[in-house]
Amino acid sequence: MPTSPPQRNAAPRPTALRALPWMLAATALLAGCQHLAVPLVYTTPALSAEPRQIQAGQSARLSWDAPLGSSLRMSGVTATPPGAVLVRPAQTTTYTLTGPAPSGADISASVTVEVEPADAPLARLRIGDQPAGGSIAPGFLGLAYDAAQLQRLMGTVDASHHQLLRNLQNYGGGPLAIRLDSKAPPQARKLFTDLPAGSVKLETAQGAGDCPAERVYAPKAGLRCTLGQGTETALATADRLLDYAQWGLAGVNLPGGIWNTANTPPSVEPRYYGMLFFAQFAGAQGQWLPTQLESTTRIKTWAVRDARSQTVRVAVINPDADTAGTVALQLPQGLRQAVVTRLTTADPLRLAGQTFDGSRDGRPVGTAYGEILDADSEGQLLLAMSANSAALLTLTPSAP
Repeated sequence: MPTSPPQRNAAPRPTALRALPWMLAATALLAGCQHLAVPLVYTTPALSAEPRQIQAGQSARLSWDAPLGSSLRMSGVTATPPGAVLVRPAQTTTYTLTGPAPSGADISASVTVEVEPADAPLARLRIGDQPAGGSIAPGFLGLAYDAAQLQRLMGTVDASHHQLLRNLQNYGGGPLAIRLDSKAPPQARKLFTDLPAGSVKLETAQGAGDCPAERVYAPKAGLRCTLGQGTETALATADRLLDYAQWGLAGVNLPGGIWNTANTPPSVEPRYYGMLFFAQFAGAQGQWLPTQLESTTRIKTWAVRDARSQTVRVAVINPDADTAGTVALQLPQGLRQAVVTRLTTADPLRLAGQTFDGSRDGRPVGTAYGEILDADSEGQLLLAMSANSAALLTLTPSAP
């Protein structure tokens, strides 16, 4: 009986087997190309606030992570440092970070800092409309160098020291008075004459007498004095300079030696920050405005108006180490927004967010910024003040 030959499974075609890996590779490559053709869109940076809840007068740190090359803008501040900014809102505030990503997409993220309001402001301040006194004398701010200080400077002075002097002149918008001890060697003058013409005013004398401890109601015309002990801190220096300027003195000299070259790297003396704070306040020799302050604390305030730009500057100092809260300001008519520059005494010292710690050329380190505050419909502005700190408010008239 005939039988059928055994059946065998058909073998795959060799060509198909060899092509299979290539087909898989092509598929993967195509998928990768399609993935690269649709770039990731980065629109929500990791914006956070630490802490999220604060009491009036405390600070919160806003930090974020955004793609390299982004140009971001944080609401509520005049400039946006890279990565983080410190704010002191007086009331619950939402901060928004915006700007374009390198891909061109719009970045946007928001965070809210909740502020527990104080039962009552630490102080209430009303600022008058019209000047009620004279102007801050040009060249009011000065430095006095004795023979020993000059001798040390002659071996260590460099471009960084000159830059520190320029900073004071640039902030204040006027000449800086330099008083040299009459016993100083003649070559000591060259330490300062190398500076740009007009940036300093040299005076060689025995030195002015010590500044009076109490207000001089009728100061002698042209009276200058020298601050002695008790002005080693930034706040004390700013406080005394503001008082003496308002009392009508022609000028105040502080002991030289603002650059401490004994440290490595060199550091700036704390009083230098107080001098810069005053220089910003006194810019263009403002005219004194009347103020009415109601407070049970040691908070002090001063106000001037720039006769040319009509800009008003208000200085507020809270010297108490354990008291923080708010100051309610009633602004003059036509002023509804303030830029707040802060002087903080935590380590390191900072003015407008910048420090001289680590500076090797006399220029501040970091991005300078101020907080933007708006007054309510009745012209009242609420300013948060931390303990042991100072704030400088710059108010510019709104456009008609």
